[in-house]
Amino acid sequence: MERLMIFIDGENLFKCAKDENIKIGFQRLMRFLSKDFNLIRVYYYTGIPTKSTWNKNRETKREFEARLNKQINFLDKLALDYNFHIVTRPLVFDKGQIKEKGIDVNIAPDIIWHGLSNNHDAFVLISRDRDLIECLERMKDNGKKVIIANFEGKISREIRKIADKYINLSEKKDEISLE
Repeated sequence: MERLMIFIDGENLFKCAKDENIKIGFQRLMRFLSKDFNLIRVYYYTGIPTKSTWNKNRETKREFEARLNKQINFLDKLALDYNFHIVTRPLVFDKGQIKEKGIDVNIAPDIIWHGLSNNHDAFVLISRDRDLIECLERMKDNGKKVIIANFEGKISREIRKIADKYINLSEKKDEISLE
């Protein structure tokens, strides 16, 4: 059975699922994605608020701390209950908005390192970040099976062309949503 690793851009998955009006059941999603594989590890990448991103004009300190604690509890659940490896980066201000920056900078080296270390035979990427195209091409050239999963209309043609397999999560809502 082929060994599989899964790399998830958490913010991307959250936004796409929200657009589809679906609440992801992470255990169900992992079971679905890995059903024909031996799942080795799941990496979950996300931005996390910091004191420098707190805007006192938009929320009280208590509201900010509650939001931060909610996210930390969610990430702890992924790590403790589902054995996800969590990778965080601080959120930043960009043009007056709080944004996630540099997640692809973490995802690409992890995919490449695990691929070249022969830690997997195939991997699933849940992201729509076009900055990862070269990384995906290199892994495919290295003989790794590239599987892309995302919701319909949320992925570029270039990324879909590289993939050995594309999984349209819009068609799998019943299998991946919270029961």
